[in-house]
Amino acid sequence: MANPTTHTYHVNARLAIDTLEAGGGEPLLFLHGAGGLAWDPYLDVLAEHRRVIAPYLPGTSKSNDISQVRDLWDLVLSYYDLLDALGIARADVIGHSMGGMIACEMAATDQSRVARLIAIAPAGLFDMNDPMPDIFAMRPAELARRLLVDPHSEMAKMLGSMPDDVDEQVDVLIQRLSTMNAAAKFLWPIPDKGLIRRLPRIKAPTLILWGRQDGLIPVSYGETFRTLIPNARLEVLDQASHLVQLERLPDALELTLQALQGPARAAP
Repeated sequence: MANPTTHTYHVNARLAIDTLEAGGGEPLLFLHGAGGLAWDPYLDVLAEHRRVIAPYLPGTSKSNDISQVRDLWDLVLSYYDLLDALGIARADVIGHSMGGMIACEMAATDQSRVARLIAIAPAGLFDMNDPMPDIFAMRPAELARRLLVDPHSEMAKMLGSMPDDVDEQVDVLIQRLSTMNAAAKFLWPIPDKGLIRRLPRIKAPTLILWGRQDGLIPVSYGETFRTLIPNARLEVLDQASHLVQLERLPDALELTLQALQGPARAAP
């Protein structure tokens, strides 16, 4: 397993962003979901092929403060600032869930910064005929059940594990609460911030990856993303829920690496 290192970048006068990084070669920006950032087997394999840069959402790590990010647009600009601080003109971007929404906004807002886009069960839409549940009103046990097809799998045990030390358990719980609080700034009361109107602006070749049994964001939303993004394809994997990249790890990695080796958005 790779040993990711933590870095802190002062991306503008107000904000510092912490990242986990591993690997080498072409840069790959990974934006995590509302559950927070963890270095998992998916990122670990990607780091064998790319320089993986995974920023913590502001408000979820020690160096940054969610109060310094006013809204979704501020967050998108902050991630452009992060690329600038890294000396990266454009990058391939992968986003999961809330991170997928942000990745789509980045690709739509400044088409020159995103070469290839991979959106894994992205948030950002809301359909009253097929509404997604309110994750901020769920009990932790219900939320956990919706993340995976098999809540008793080894993956579920790994995700739900806690340290033995009581103080460390408290730290984990505080971190989880802080992460959900930060995510709520961009997802609550509903995640629809107008992304549906901006999806047609995306020029980067796009892979949309979804689990057929997604218990958080209906798989039907994937077809909307596919239809509205001009150069997109949708891959739906069976026997997978919201953490499709972990539940169907080999298949998700194969699709991801194929997409990363495919044509990119031409540099301006």
